[in-house]
Amino acid sequence: MNNSFSVTNSDVIFVNVMAVGRQVMAVTLSGSSSVEELMAEVMGRLSGMEGLLTVNLRNGSQGTAAKRVLRLRRPSTGLLRSQMKGDAA
Repeated sequence: MNNSFSVTNSDVIFVNVMAVGRQVMAVTLSGSSSVEELMAEVMGRLSGMEGLLTVNLRNGSQGTAAKRVLRLRRPSTGLLRSQMKGDAA
């Protein structure tokens, strides 16, 4: 993340998410008090998606921008290790 990119709770942030050259989300957010809080909000909105995603952030209040690349996976629904060994009760 670009070190000069920061967020305060009064900033308006434009978020554009791309996957394989297609826009999968475009949203305007505000109320986040940190970049970490902002990214948690973005990740929550991307639940259910998987793959390589490019998140473009633009702080309309400060005039700064940043890009982050995410690799998302769905939670595994495989067998537990104990079930694989036949030790399940």
